[in-house]
Amino acid sequence: MNKLLGIFQKLYFFVISIFNKITAQVHFLDPRENTKQRIISALVMIPFALYAIFYSKNLFLLLAISMAMLMTVEWLDIIKNMPNQKKWRIIGFFYILIPIYAVIKIRFYDVDVLFWMFAVIWATDIFAFFAGKMLGGAKLAPSISPNKTWSGLAGGVAASALIGLLSSFMFAGGLVFFVFISICLSLIEQASDLLESKFKRIFGVKDSGDIIPGHGGVLDRLDGLMLVAPFVLFLITVFSSKFGG
Repeated sequence: MNKLLGIFQKLYFFVISIFNKITAQVHFLDPRENTKQRIISALVMIPFALYAIFYSKNLFLLLAISMAMLMTVEWLDIIKNMPNQKKWRIIGFFYILIPIYAVIKIRFYDVDVLFWMFAVIWATDIFAFFAGKMLGGAKLAPSISPNKTWSGLAGGVAASALIGLLSSFMFAGGLVFFVFISICLSLIEQASDLLESKFKRIFGVKDSGDIIPGHGGVLDRLDGLMLVAPFVLFLITVFSSKFGG
């Protein structure tokens, strides 16, 4: 027992050491990034989300509805100074409702598909962030989001390809299909991220809110989901045979 505890203790200190080195490197490259706070927030949220994904439909439904309500509050707040409020409220209604509806449908369709979708989103976000900060290079869309780079996009795509490779063992679609589709999801996720950034540019705000330390608002944290979830719902509708176990 003591030997096992010793192994876990060494593993813990190894992980903490790697974590500190990565955050220190990113902080050195861009001191404005509160990397440690971002990672801690993610480490708190992801296990909670995984429990809801795999073990509780009711909890997942509650979370989805709660996220929809919080996103609606944020949206109404960031458009409050915009002219033509009716237009922006209608846009916000569909912008929030469609992905939330899609996520719920996917959860009730197949939990493994939902997990694959979130794995691609999380991997894309994480690797795009670190690749962009550590490699730098040409900006992806400087007029919309000045911090995003082509190296970040490539890092996100590479991570999604790996998720696709692993996912091919879970479903009937095969290696080529899932690597290709996972890369497509990664590109859509990053486009979705840019779409939310474009909205914030139009509204003249930096973040949609401040509820999540290091991330901003719920819309900021779930921005990649907004276009990905409807696309995945389309995939399981059109290519249902590919998602058989």
